[in-house]
Amino acid sequence: MKKLTIISSVILSSLLILTGCGSNSSKKSNVTSKVKVVKQSSSKKNQKGVAKKKSGSLWNNDKDSHLEDFMKQWGEVMNQTYTKYDGTNNIQTASGMNYPQDFNSATVNGQNVSMAWDKKGTGKNDYNVVAIYNYNKSSSSSITYAFTLADGEPIVLVNEGSGNNWSETKNKSLKENFVNIFDGKATHVEKPKVSSSSAQSSSSTKSTEGLGEGRGGYVTTPEAMRGTWYSKGESGMTKLVISEHEIAYTDSNGQSGRTILYKKTIPTPTQVSEKEIDAKREWGDARYANIRGLQYINILGWYQSAGAGAYYAAHTEEIDGSRVPIIVEGGRAEAWTSAVYYPSEDLANQQGDTKFEDLHYYQ
Repeated sequence: MKKLTIISSVILSSLLILTGCGSNSSKKSNVTSKVKVVKQSSSKKNQKGVAKKKSGSLWNNDKDSHLEDFMKQWGEVMNQTYTKYDGTNNIQTASGMNYPQDFNSATVNGQNVSMAWDKKGTGKNDYNVVAIYNYNKSSSSSITYAFTLADGEPIVLVNEGSGNNWSETKNKSLKENFVNIFDGKATHVEKPKVSSSSAQSSSSTKSTEGLGEGRGGYVTTPEAMRGTWYSKGESGMTKLVISEHEIAYTDSNGQSGRTILYKKTIPTPTQVSEKEIDAKREWGDARYANIRGLQYINILGWYQSAGAGAYYAAHTEEIDGSRVPIIVEGGRAEAWTSAVYYPSEDLANQQGDTKFEDLHYYQ
């Protein structure tokens, strides 16, 4: 009887061991299945980046030469001459930056990022810069493009401000053609269409034929200025909408208007009728002005003969630990800061009457 009990115990122990093994095997199978599901649900963007990184370099000399050829053609169309980073000597911009050296302190849309020169585009930075092109518009302003790979995806960043804040370019031609070059496809540069009555300007003060009445062309806003902005003042919320050649506003009372930015080529007459003034109420006499390190667009009324007009500049400020893009509005002869515009109504409400130490307010 004792022998039978021992045998039964052995059999029972064996069954328990087998059952345990079966349970562990089942759990292991489930874990493996879950991992596969997670991998399959990864974004296309990550899959694309991983697939290309396996092949080694994401960027090569052929693509770089193709981009250089494209930038020469595109620059001619834009009436701009771009300087390419040669891989050794920093590009010094008219705005006072040195690239790629200053990428170590760069922000994108006001956020701290890792951004660095990486010839192959396979680094671990948020933005691996494979090409840099700079155009100095004047002795104090510039347009700099950084052609980057972010997780294997081609992204063109632009910096047109006086600081080191970047944003993704809104230029459709640049974006599409960089993708084409990255994918080994052909590029296409479209020449701007010019009508008999008007034509679009792409450089800051490019001459445009056919506008007439003293308009030598449009003045173009920096890309960093474009968008919808909000400012909260004592009378309420004001909204600015800035596009390529136009600034529109809506004040706290719901009144709205716009100013089209022209390069004026004729002197202001001493006597003008109310009818003429009203007919050109939306025409702005615009120009760039660099004041205390900020690159402003200064706008006068078309027939304005006295006063400093309005000043608008793209800038960034640190808010809650992050660099945030803003628009600074100034007035009077020294462009005293009269308002600060933020990217959202919530932020404008939050900031309220905040004054920043680096801005010049009227005392």
